[in-house]
Amino acid sequence: MKFAGKLIAYPLLAVNWAVALLLVFSCYGSLAAPVGKWPFASLSGLAFPFLFAINLLFLIVWLITWRKVIKLPLYTTLICLFPFLHWCPIHPGISKNVTEPYLTVMTYNTEGFGVDDNKDWTLDNPVIKYILGVDADLVFLQETPKSMMEKISRDKKIRKQYPYVSIPKNITDVAYLSKLPVIRDESTGFEDSGNSYQYIRMLVNKDTLAVFNCHLQSNRLNDSELSEYRQFIEHPTDSTHYKVSKQVIKKLLASTSQRATQARIIADKARRESARFIIVCGDFNDTPLSYSHWLFKRFMKDTYAKTGNGPGTTYHEHRLYYRIDHLFCSENLVPLYTWIDRTQKDSDHYPVISKIRF
Repeated sequence: MKFAGKLIAYPLLAVNWAVALLLVFSCYGSLAAPVGKWPFASLSGLAFPFLFAINLLFLIVWLITWRKVIKLPLYTTLICLFPFLHWCPIHPGISKNVTEPYLTVMTYNTEGFGVDDNKDWTLDNPVIKYILGVDADLVFLQETPKSMMEKISRDKKIRKQYPYVSIPKNITDVAYLSKLPVIRDESTGFEDSGNSYQYIRMLVNKDTLAVFNCHLQSNRLNDSELSEYRQFIEHPTDSTHYKVSKQVIKKLLASTSQRATQARIIADKARRESARFIIVCGDFNDTPLSYSHWLFKRFMKDTYAKTGNGPGTTYHEHRLYYRIDHLFCSENLVPLYTWIDRTQKDSDHYPVISKIRF
């Protein structure tokens, strides 16, 4: 390598080392509980897709220009391969056309049935029409207006399709539509939070299914803070953005800590649950590389990671594209196919739908 080439290559190699270390940290540091001396470690998973893409770019650059150092991005990719496949599962052999018996389960943050955009508080609301059109056996909703669920519960045509409908206790809360008989229904608000979760027991033939329908702590960022947040995530090594985003990071750390506490409450209940089958689903406000997600991944199946394809974005506003809506099932359930319906854009979230064999 000529001297002029070295002047460019060696600084790039130093950058590659920094990216490699940050990438590994984003894969595994995010599994740490957001408490103690390194609370920001729990946020590191947010930068994973950007760092992984940069690392692949270095792999291509060194392959073309300096193969002697290609081991660095190659080994980094291998170290991060399993987290990558959890973040972006690849199952080309799985078909949506399932022939064996299954139940279809949907989890969907409706953003208040999209009424801020649609201005439609009737049963002709496009989100309601979409849900009824999918015709899933079990539908679990978040950010659900109480007034709309009351209208749904009074409609005879909808009740014929879904005999069991819950009405949120609060103005906007978690709710469900079910074709299965419901034998128990409890809603619980999280302490010092506007978020909540729902515990439902249902009958599946002669067995019992327990469902935890969750809406974990939101970040509560305003538009300017969301802009700073996006800049920080896209450029995690830029100290300028970090300084500017100090207040945003502080908010994120506080909400991440709250989510961890809320997720632990539900995970502990799910582990002690006596029902034969268990589902935990909802808007976690956390990515697949997060502490909250890992709490459930330890003893349950992430249906999208097991049977989905691609990164699986569920939140799609403010140019922030993350999978923060999840559907877990107990080990004795078999997810057959899971997809995220990106055709439904009336909410800021896409619905997650899974075909599960009991």
